[in-house]
Amino acid sequence: MASMAAGSICLFRDESIGAASIAVTILANRSSHMAKLLCYRGKARATMWMGIKTTRRLAMKCSLESHCRSESSCSGFPLPRKEEVTSSRGSRSGVPKVTESAREIFHLVREWSQRRVIQLAALAACTFLIIPSADAVDALKTCACLLKECRIELAKCVANPSCAANVACLQTCNNRPDETECQIKCGDLFENSVVDEFNECAVSRKKCVPRKSDVGEFPVPDPAVLVKSFNMADFTGKWFISSGLNPTFDTFDCQLHEFHTESNKLMGNLTWRIRTPDSGFFTRTAVQRFVQDPEQPGILYNHDNEYLHYQDDWYILSSKTENKPDDYVFVYYRGRNDAWDGYGGAVVYTRSAVLPDSIVPELERAAKSVGRDFKDFIRTDNTCGPEPPLVERIEKTVEEELLETP
Repeated sequence: MASMAAGSICLFRDESIGAASIAVTILANRSSHMAKLLCYRGKARATMWMGIKTTRRLAMKCSLESHCRSESSCSGFPLPRKEEVTSSRGSRSGVPKVTESAREIFHLVREWSQRRVIQLAALAACTFLIIPSADAVDALKTCACLLKECRIELAKCVANPSCAANVACLQTCNNRPDETECQIKCGDLFENSVVDEFNECAVSRKKCVPRKSDVGEFPVPDPAVLVKSFNMADFTGKWFISSGLNPTFDTFDCQLHEFHTESNKLMGNLTWRIRTPDSGFFTRTAVQRFVQDPEQPGILYNHDNEYLHYQDDWYILSSKTENKPDDYVFVYYRGRNDAWDGYGGAVVYTRSAVLPDSIVPELERAAKSVGRDFKDFIRTDNTCGPEPPLVERIEKTVEEELLETP
């Protein structure tokens, strides 16, 4: 999770990083407005989106002369392909043979151009990624670190549609009361290997992004409030998360977790759904491994993870595992990773997809023991139905936009 916000992205692209020709892209978001400018083969097209309700398009001429005097002297612009080279008479038969030395020079120039493209992309992206804020000094340090230590990963990010969309999404989180939660939701929607690679460099390996400090929202509970005994073998099989405390982590749809024991560890195969803005969803999966505290059976540790070096500690507040429909395990947890120290939440695992009302009094008492009110917990949707058809999702999105119109 990169705790950065995006103001706009200016990206120079050519074949070396995935596009077939010169392009300059600027993404900006101010009150749901997004603008995009593309320069393609000497023409520019500017498109302004204002939600779904209004769309404006403007075509204009675009000259490369503002960027460079000639194609051969312009860093990052593609050299002509061999098949595009013609003689002054316009006949391919008049094209002189390309010598081996000329080919070598051509490839050397191409390689130099590709490196320059990556450098330009990284420089431009970092320039616009950091929004001026009260902590401008830290922002400048972050930008300098990214350009020095993670410029390749940064360039790959802005050249990747999902990663670039993640950056644009992050921008909408600026100065919101729930800024961190908003950033995490962006990551949920646009997660992919390129995002992970960028985070690994910026957050874990080079530590360019400052770590969010623990503010004490989820303290370690008193051992006295935990269960006195817990057999991990009783936690095997399929369980639903039917209720959760933290909307950022705990209340996803269709949370089905299957556990088994292996070499004195509790292994969990987790699946859940991420809702998309058009009422669709992505299905996410993960594998987690827990070991039991030898002195405190009610504590399970999920440590030694590679991605962001995250560590989650589970505290079992209450449980009933009698192989009955109303079995449950009530877990309070807190964690830390390279980006954030002190996140947390609480979930109720049940055999049933729906939280049984019969166990609510026990859950209320257990929640109170860690200073929480069970009324603040949110019941999850575990119906796990099929994704609505695309046409239906588009119609629903348009209807919601129209309802929001003053």
